[in-house]
Amino acid sequence: MRARAFRLVDGTAAEPQAAETGWLEWLAATTDPRWRPGEWDPQRWLFSGDLDNERTLAWRCRTPSCPTPTRRRNARCSSCVKAQAAAGLDDEAFDREPLRRRALVLPRGTCSVRGCERDLYSSGLCHQHDDVWQHRRAQGVSFEEFLAQARPLRQLDRCRVTGCPRERISERGLCNFHYRRLWREGPVSSRSEADVDRWVEGQRPLLGAHQFSLAGLCELVRAEVLFALQRRDESPPPLSPTQVRILVERLGGAASVRHLDVERVCASGGMSNNSEAKSLLRDMRRVLERAWIAHIGADPWAGDVLQVCLLDLHSNGSRRYPATQGVVDLGLIEHTWLRAVVKEWARTTRPFLYILREAIRASRIASQALTACGHVHPSRLGAGDFTRIVDAISDHRRPDGSLYSATHRNRLLHLFFVVVDFGRTSGLMAEVPDPFCRARHHHLVSEEANEEGLGRALPEPVIRQLDTHLDLLGPAGRAGPIGRDVLQAMHQTIYRLLRDTGRRPGEVVSLKLGCIEVIDGHHNLIYDNLKERRMRRRLPITTDTAQIVLAWEARRAELPTPVAASRWLFPSPMLKSKQSLGHVTSNCVGRAFRAWVARIPRIDGEVLGVDGEPVGFERSLVSPYALRHSWAQRHADAGVPVDVLKELMDHRSVQTTMGYYRVSLRRKQQAIRSVSALATDANGNPSPFDSAVAY
Repeated sequence: MRARAFRLVDGTAAEPQAAETGWLEWLAATTDPRWRPGEWDPQRWLFSGDLDNERTLAWRCRTPSCPTPTRRRNARCSSCVKAQAAAGLDDEAFDREPLRRRALVLPRGTCSVRGCERDLYSSGLCHQHDDVWQHRRAQGVSFEEFLAQARPLRQLDRCRVTGCPRERISERGLCNFHYRRLWREGPVSSRSEADVDRWVEGQRPLLGAHQFSLAGLCELVRAEVLFALQRRDESPPPLSPTQVRILVERLGGAASVRHLDVERVCASGGMSNNSEAKSLLRDMRRVLERAWIAHIGADPWAGDVLQVCLLDLHSNGSRRYPATQGVVDLGLIEHTWLRAVVKEWARTTRPFLYILREAIRASRIASQALTACGHVHPSRLGAGDFTRIVDAISDHRRPDGSLYSATHRNRLLHLFFVVVDFGRTSGLMAEVPDPFCRARHHHLVSEEANEEGLGRALPEPVIRQLDTHLDLLGPAGRAGPIGRDVLQAMHQTIYRLLRDTGRRPGEVVSLKLGCIEVIDGHHNLIYDNLKERRMRRRLPITTDTAQIVLAWEARRAELPTPVAASRWLFPSPMLKSKQSLGHVTSNCVGRAFRAWVARIPRIDGEVLGVDGEPVGFERSLVSPYALRHSWAQRHADAGVPVDVLKELMDHRSVQTTMGYYRVSLRRKQQAIRSVSALATDANGNPSPFDSAVAY
């Protein structure tokens, strides 16, 4: 985005210059003063992240007794990395060595001397006690004796450098780090106070991986950054102090974040390849633009072309943060009254973004149907016009002339019905006659039944081919910090559970540790039916399936997982992000399936071609949910009664269960043969008939 005065998409509202004067006061009034207690210091504008907080991307150094934070999980700080390389020790040997390194960047802590208020510096002591301890240790005094004899000291003032959290230990009011930097540039005693003051103004605080400071920014930029960070912190992405610190360094000369040239900042040194920092800056800009609209009283829903980033709508149910890309074009709806109803419905109910786009599509089809019959004014509409709209949506076709799926057309019909009902109840359709409404004969689209088809179930020969190429199944994208081999084993375990249990993908990925239960010597799988909100359901499983789960549990126990993911059987692969969800998602499994199917050289179907060779199976039919249909079909073919299969599928209705499988031709022939032996003639004498003829 180029530096510009903010405008709504249709250009109807420009940024009032008078509002600029109250922008800072508005930000100060809407900023939460109690944000991140214990981490954010509003007096010094300093953030020091809690290393045990799952919402902060900072961890302790893996070296025992080293308090220095690091920005990577299970990693060493830079000091320990250098010390280990210099010592030439492996991890185990280095961890056994006592800590003899002074860490310049430490988390909050106090000296080990009882009652001492000064900050931790090295070896568990403050700077002054550490100096004394070095001399006493040379005299043979033990550390415990020194602690018993040492006197506590009062806390010192902070360093003069703006935002520096360290104590001042020199006569010039500087911490040890900044005093040494000043000393390296020349004799300190020969410098005047004015020279030192000018030097201090150009210095930046030395911060750790868990810290960032806003003290060096101008007042407006500081307020904008704090406000944007607080709003962004309400969404799942955790806060990365390192990325905030990188971004703050590039805002030093800015007058306002809202007027930044984002592309220029993102192309600057250190940011061009840093996707996290660029994403953070763009998110902050979007948050501030929404805040500016609220400040000046503008309406983000004004006009027909709406910016998605200003509407604060979620993309779908699995993304718990606002959508940011693209526009919503209500101008596709030709009729003004229908366009107004759709806009007010979206503003009031705040649907997911994809739902809003589908509602606009349904309304566009309806508007085109009304225009085609010449009914433009709403007062001329009637029951026949509503029927024309239902017929048009029911016959909605792709550009190649083929019908869209019944599921898609039914969703469009349903959304149009919802929009019209909302318009009636809200009084937005006063001009539209009452007969223009849904009638009893307006039914949803039903799929044409294929009597001999097997529905969405995968044929057993196809499943056997998938099993043969199971070694090709793995993560679709980057493996993340836990390794590709571990992710491959996880996805293969998920496939086996989908195949052998018939559970929904969402039920499998949300399995918890300890989900195998043994009752009377038989194994059961404990899962949550999330769709029907029935928790802790039990499904009998075979011993082989139970062993698959237990084998993965043993391997999963070796993974370093955050607290948010500790209870899940299949934790999220992005462990370093400390994501709120905790477990791998169904979408992730679906992407892995599609990549796996694309890697398989050939998948043969059951149909033979003219050359006698099997015809290739349609790869798009291979999906995680298709395995649930296959499981139901397998049990139906084995003669499992439908009432028992209903309980195994955990359905409320038998009709729902029957939609998951088809009675095959083989089973129909078996039924005819079994009944033919009982047939009698007109005189009551046994008269078996030919099943082939009868059928």
